[in-house]
Amino acid sequence: MEGQQEEINVATGQTQQDAQRINVITSPSNGALKGNPPFIFNGDRNKTTKFLLNWDLWHAVNRANDTMKKPFSRIVTMLSYMDGTCVDAWKGEQLLKLQEAADNGVQETDENLWTDYIERFRNAFVNQNRRSEAYQELCKLKQGDSLDDFFTKFKQLTHEADVPLDNKGTIETLKHAMTQGLTSAIINSPTYDPTAKVSWTFKEWEEQARKSHLKWKVAAKFTQRHQGLFQAFKLAPRQVNNPGRGGYGRNNNWRNKND
Repeated sequence: MEGQQEEINVATGQTQQDAQRINVITSPSNGALKGNPPFIFNGDRNKTTKFLLNWDLWHAVNRANDTMKKPFSRIVTMLSYMDGTCVDAWKGEQLLKLQEAADNGVQETDENLWTDYIERFRNAFVNQNRRSEAYQELCKLKQGDSLDDFFTKFKQLTHEADVPLDNKGTIETLKHAMTQGLTSAIINSPTYDPTAKVSWTFKEWEEQARKSHLKWKVAAKFTQRHQGLFQAFKLAPRQVNNPGRGGYGRNNNWRNKND
């Protein structure tokens, strides 16, 4: 119990001594914690997801360390990375709960301590409307200039909206989110079979989208390289392939300027 009390006292130290407080708590008997610790969380719900991700990565790196192996010290360590007027009262409440648990004989290795704590954290600081907001953003998402950014954002929003990537509705959303030209190019590709009993997965749609996009980029580069030659023969393009306007599946047709 004495060791538990020391950890609680450390976590409730002066806020202006964050670095010193953290150094103390992250120096267990089997070595200091490794990797990059999370930033100090001040209760901003817009930063909750990032804070939890940083914490999970740090926790994974140090999973064999005594501090992370024991739920009691794991909680106190996380609390030591929380500071600010929006979290101070909640933080104090959690420390009281830990003290009560210790007084009632709960072992510091009891995983229920962490399970209950992290649930309270999520209830307090996770935006409860984020799932609905993410779904609305997903429905409005449209492919821009960068296909990489588009797929990164699409997968991020499906995760936040808790929508399965291979769900039929998700695939339909993807079809409408991509440009009309790219979706048409994928459907017209030799490998796509709309009558197949097993529908394409999201991964297959993404892979084919990248292949079609790459073909368009190669074709566009080839066209640009030969524009000077066409101009020398007084030839001009009837249309320019533009992925933003459905140009993935179009052919370059050229006509004489004098036509």
